[in-house]
Amino acid sequence: MTYAFYFDSQFCTGCKACQIACKDKNNLPPGVLWRRVYEISGGGWERQGEAWTTDVFAYNLTLACNHCEHPVCAGVCPTQAYSKREDGLVLLDASKCLGCQ
Repeated sequence: MTYAFYFDSQFCTGCKACQIACKDKNNLPPGVLWRRVYEISGGGWERQGEAWTTDVFAYNLTLACNHCEHPVCAGVCPTQAYSKREDGLVLLDASKCLGCQ
């Protein structure tokens, strides 16, 4: 069995509480984030005669470790801070991490 992190963007308000909780739980130094929340937005307004149409969109996206079957990050980490457990979880040893991610 392997684990996963389920994220439903319909309920995300972009508050970044998950990002802060991860940083706090793992006692990460300034500038190092293992979870990031991004706001994706775009589009615009267009006048068509007397009416305006829009294709404006905005949503939040949270990114973190995907616990890959073959984690490339573990192979390229200069300090070997990553390890993979038998149950599939990819772990990062903060005491070895330089924060170059």
